[in-house]
This record gives sequence, C-alpha cells and structure tokens, in this order.
Amino acid sequence: MADKYRVTDVNERRRFTRAGKETLEFVIHIETEKGAVGSIRVPVAEYVPEKVKELLTELQEKLDFAFDL
Repeated sequence: MADKYRVTDVNERRRFTRAGKETLEFVIHIETEKGAVGSIRVPVAEYVPEKVKELLTELQEKLDFAFDL
C-alpha cells in the first residue's frame, strides 16, 4: 500500500516539563494527497520507523476525514 502522505519537515525539539525536566521529541509535518497539512510530536523513545509510520497514517486519516464527507 502506497503512503497517502508525504513528510515535509522533521524538527528536533527540546521541551521542559513543569517540574523542569528536559525532554526531547521530534515534530513531524506531513501533507496528504488531498492537500491537508498537519504535524505530530513523537518522543525520542517512540521514534522507531514502525511506530512513526503508524502514527503518521493515523494522522493522515484524521486530516483527510473532512474530504470524505
């Protein structure tokens, strides 16, 4: 099955919790075949190809939902 989206940008971000702990995450931006755009944050611990692909596919389905009404 071909992907119905393309990754347009990936950024590494350092964030801080309320307790002052530093966390690292990746912000991944996509554009779907239907022209919708969106992004997700993925903690570095979950940044594995299978998990990211699953998360991006879910995001693509949510973004394109409005086009299917």
